[in-house]
Amino acid sequence: MPLNVDPLVARVGSFLRRVPALGPRSAVLVAVSGGSDSLALLHLLATVDLPLRLTAAYIDHTLRPVETPGEHAHISLTCQRLGIPFVSASVDVPLLVATEGRSPEEAARHLRYKELERLRSECGAAFIALGHTADDQVEEFFLRLLRGAGRQGFCGMARQRGRLLRPLLTERKASLIDYLQKNGLSWCDDSSNAEHHYLRNRVRLDLLPLLESRFSPAIRDTVLRTMAIFSEEEELLASLGEQAWQECLCPAEAVRPPAWQAPGLVLDIASCRRQHVALLRRVVEKCLWSLGGRPSYARIAVVIDFIKSDAQGGELHLGGGLRARRARGELHLFCLPVAGPGRIAKVSRQIEQTITGPGSHSVAEVCRELRLAITPAQGQQPTGSLQVDADKVTFPLLLRSPQSGERFRPCHGAGSKKVNRYLNERGIPAAERHSWPLLCDGEGIIALVGLDIDQSRRVSAATTQVLEIEWRPLPGSDDRECDTAAAQASPQR
Repeated sequence: MPLNVDPLVARVGSFLRRVPALGPRSAVLVAVSGGSDSLALLHLLATVDLPLRLTAAYIDHTLRPVETPGEHAHISLTCQRLGIPFVSASVDVPLLVATEGRSPEEAARHLRYKELERLRSECGAAFIALGHTADDQVEEFFLRLLRGAGRQGFCGMARQRGRLLRPLLTERKASLIDYLQKNGLSWCDDSSNAEHHYLRNRVRLDLLPLLESRFSPAIRDTVLRTMAIFSEEEELLASLGEQAWQECLCPAEAVRPPAWQAPGLVLDIASCRRQHVALLRRVVEKCLWSLGGRPSYARIAVVIDFIKSDAQGGELHLGGGLRARRARGELHLFCLPVAGPGRIAKVSRQIEQTITGPGSHSVAEVCRELRLAITPAQGQQPTGSLQVDADKVTFPLLLRSPQSGERFRPCHGAGSKKVNRYLNERGIPAAERHSWPLLCDGEGIIALVGLDIDQSRRVSAATTQVLEIEWRPLPGSDDRECDTAAAQASPQR
């Protein structure tokens, strides 16, 4: 390396020369926010000894109208001095937040990447360069730790992923600021980076300084080394996971799904059971991604439980029309076919599960959980759960779907009523009524879980202990991903 070449410039150039399909005169779109990281990236790409055709792109998220014009002007002036074309675009983050309920961070990231890809295509660039740094990588580790992630998530961001390049991912922010100052370059400060209601900001401003001062001054280096180890091990696990996928997946020509069933994927249950759970989790995750599903921890867990169960048949409802159905030693994963405008074809789902005693009981078919607890009746406070006289219940219990024409006596009603009519009055969608679970014992119905109890089991002045009945999403699941009917009807006691 020549003595007059800045070490940072040399490291960035070395990375770029290792990128396949990137050579002299390659077109690169550079995402520039006006902050120190992205402006350093722009200057470095213009300085390296690999002449590139650069275009700078600024995305206005319509979140900071006071600061945006100054950032735009500063980037425009910098580009004029460097002789780099400059384009900009606006995205409506507040609108996406309001219409889809996303967080501002998630909405901004989604719209920003979408708009950058559009601009890349328009200007004919081969790659998009992003200014993420090693500090961002450390923050991302803790964000994923707090939100939940698997080993692959803890590998962090990649320096290259498809068309995305992150040339500064191994560089510290401090070294970039030093580079800018040495070259007489200024940058803009984003005021939102100091706002503590953003989780990333709290990680950067509160959590990391606390860990550095109270636990380990070298926590950033430790995290980066750990992520590097995870990344290396992930390569091996990804290879083993692909082998497991090939072993578990039934060949398409050997599968003949029922006429009503949409095309999907079919797994051989015996082959799945031979896999280590870590590899089986990857197989299920790949299936869900392939079918357009969102592979949350809860979704993957209930599918694995279903595979390992002794059931000869049955079906899981995984949300968004996604289904998993057992038949003839196979697990069929598919999305329901459309039966008409905006309607999904009805598929029968039956629940039948023995409940041996109090505790938490996973009900995989509906991605929910039944929790039972016996507590003293004296001093009982409203908890939102259904409560029955524990002495009027005999274990084991049976959680099952309703039978045709079946009746029960609502706790606050007069006389008996057909279960289906009661569910209709409570606003339960027609597609859910045939499988809404009833909790029963040898004497009959105890409760329609999540809704009401039978009069015969109600708590009285003579009650000494109560059985509390809760019907809730599985831990770690998103109610929007599973069946939401229970959330639409509040319990009665």
